[in-house]
Amino acid sequence: MKIAFPTDEHFPFQDDCARELAMKIVSDFNPDVRITGSDGVDFYALSKFDKNPKRKKTIEEEVLEWRRGQREWQDAAPNAIAVFILGNHEWRLQRYLWQHLEIAELSILQIHNFMGFDGLGIVYESYDHELANTEVQFDNLLIKHGSLVRAHSGYSARGELEKEFYQVNTLTGHTHRGGVTFANTRNGIVQGVEGFCLCNLQPPYVANPNWQQGIVLAETYESGDVCFEPVLFRRRIGEIYARWRGKEYTTREIS
Repeated sequence: MKIAFPTDEHFPFQDDCARELAMKIVSDFNPDVRITGSDGVDFYALSKFDKNPKRKKTIEEEVLEWRRGQREWQDAAPNAIAVFILGNHEWRLQRYLWQHLEIAELSILQIHNFMGFDGLGIVYESYDHELANTEVQFDNLLIKHGSLVRAHSGYSARGELEKEFYQVNTLTGHTHRGGVTFANTRNGIVQGVEGFCLCNLQPPYVANPNWQQGIVLAETYESGDVCFEPVLFRRRIGEIYARWRGKEYTTREIS
């Protein structure tokens, strides 16, 4: 099974040039599964933090932009099943509903309806409990948004492996970094991978963040083996580029 993991787009603060580059690679990869969600929408208006009025968009605008982005991903990976996993930014919607019980049970406000999963063909299982779809597992690979942010690349990936007692390979987002870690176990080697991000690298709330853009591709096998391909994006004057399987992919940056 071939799986593509574009994570942390944070609409409407996505980097469309980085996304375009990711979609070129994913199109050639032709995955069977594409993970979506995992902080696909920022839900900035629902944040508990102070908000910059120049940065703010309405919740509807954020969701409409995210839907546009999903249609672009469908064009890039037409043969892939889209599977949604919940990130901490999508969780802002649920937290808001819990604070406003008078509307908390309205079906239109449940995330699968609010974001229009059915119209986009997105698979979202078991949305009848509070931890719905925070993770999905394919054989020996567990994919989740993640909850740890440690100091350096790969450290969070190791922490996610520790949380699973080194019993399964893990692929996570959340840190906005790339990183890979390995561990020998009695049952063989397991890997933990951090999945980069596809959002803007110059947020107003932190200077020079240690983030990297990219995408992770994975293949699972009946033997239980999992092969990861973390693809890092780089910049040179006027463009973003990446190298994957002997080919260079480029996208012109918008000035």
